[in-house]
Amino acid sequence: MHSNPIGRLAVELREMRWAHVVVELVLLVLGILIALAVNDWMQDRRDAQTERQYLELLARDLDQDLEVLKEFAAYEERQTADGVMAYRALRDPAEVADKEAIAEALSRLMSRRTLRLVRATYTDLLSTGNIRLIRNTGLRDRIVKLYEANERASTIIDRNNQAFVDQMYMGFMMSTGLIAPRSGSNLRIIDAELNEFTARIGLPVNASADRLWGLPADAPERKLLNNHVWQRAEVSFQAIARARSLIADIRGVREAIGHEVASRSPQ
Repeated sequence: MHSNPIGRLAVELREMRWAHVVVELVLLVLGILIALAVNDWMQDRRDAQTERQYLELLARDLDQDLEVLKEFAAYEERQTADGVMAYRALRDPAEVADKEAIAEALSRLMSRRTLRLVRATYTDLLSTGNIRLIRNTGLRDRIVKLYEANERASTIIDRNNQAFVDQMYMGFMMSTGLIAPRSGSNLRIIDAELNEFTARIGLPVNASADRLWGLPADAPERKLLNNHVWQRAEVSFQAIARARSLIADIRGVREAIGHEVASRSPQ
């Protein structure tokens, strides 16, 4: 024990100082922990808002994709119908009753449509790494698989068009000159433009200008034409099947995104 009052006071002052330091240290640590907790809460809130925005943008893109696919399938339906009509007429040994209708169908089959679906939001999610913000892992996996399937389907359709429409069918029709060029397309967005171009030329085309109708029914070129028309129509028919499959998959994911957004309280 310290009998000296000054020594006793020094000890007490030292004890009080350390106690004060400990208290300040505890308060500092608590302040840091609270600040970190608040920051984490605010970041979680920002992430939730960003996630919701991404989900809403994905839903918008998928709605646009559905419209694109419906129009695409309708176009391929018209192409398939033209192919079936032309094939049946050309395979029939009897005289073709409406040569002009068949020639127009054969001409329309030389065109095709490229399928391009919307990927803006999904591409942004991947490039920024924000795909992780979609907390529902099951939904996130479905979204990734959907866009991978969309890309594969679009690639297959493009390759089929290049191989069977551009190279085989159109190449054959252009090189043989079996029918004279005609306006008109099953892609209605360019149909008016083609008709305007034909009007500028000002020289009407009819079946008398087609070399096809002067060929005998068993002519090799005519048989080759039948085969090419079959393949051309089959390409469109397969495209319809892929479009319908994509529509079903997109609707399923679109519905799941809608449920996910609805399950979250507004941020």
